[in-house]
Amino acid sequence: MRIELPHNNYGYIVVEQVCPQADQSPLLTDSDLQYLATLNSPARRAQWATWRTIVRRELGPDALLCYNSAGAPYLERPVGRVSHLSVSHSTTYVAVMFAEGRCGVDIESVERNFGRIAARYISPTEREALAEAAGPHFEAIMWSAKEAVYKYGQATGVEFTEEMIATAIEPTEQTIAIELYGVPQPTLHYAFVDDQVLAYIVALNAANK
Repeated sequence: MRIELPHNNYGYIVVEQVCPQADQSPLLTDSDLQYLATLNSPARRAQWATWRTIVRRELGPDALLCYNSAGAPYLERPVGRVSHLSVSHSTTYVAVMFAEGRCGVDIESVERNFGRIAARYISPTEREALAEAAGPHFEAIMWSAKEAVYKYGQATGVEFTEEMIATAIEPTEQTIAIELYGVPQPTLHYAFVDDQVLAYIVALNAANK
């Protein structure tokens, strides 16, 4: 599945199921295969190889991928108009976001049990103001939304219930207004893909602000 980014921003998101045979993909480079050899978990190998295969298919074998201090992948240099990427995976799906501007994406199953951790990322004020509008998957939506903003803002050490605050949700448009450190961020979008919630955010091009 390919989702085009909103607001005339150049970019798109590729969403695919994790492929158990992805570690045998002919698109993987020698360096990819060397890293795969260090992963012992079959599930982790499949997830990693699936998103890496997507990147190689979309950007080519010469795309230079590095990792920042938080462990998130980034492009060392642009490939065409793609200067930024963001990666996420759940147990069964992978999402890779390609964009001209800074971006963040997250995907997670709506069936995951968020009950034990919800208080760590949803404030009582957010729950009171937004839960009814969001509907039965409120906790899953908020998890993916804040994870996407975390990646977008490179906000290591941020307090999710105090420094990253959702202020409004529009379930018809599937958008969320959110602030980071008191500063409004670009509109966050979310969507449902089978039993997954996908959230994504991208910096607005100057012409579209």
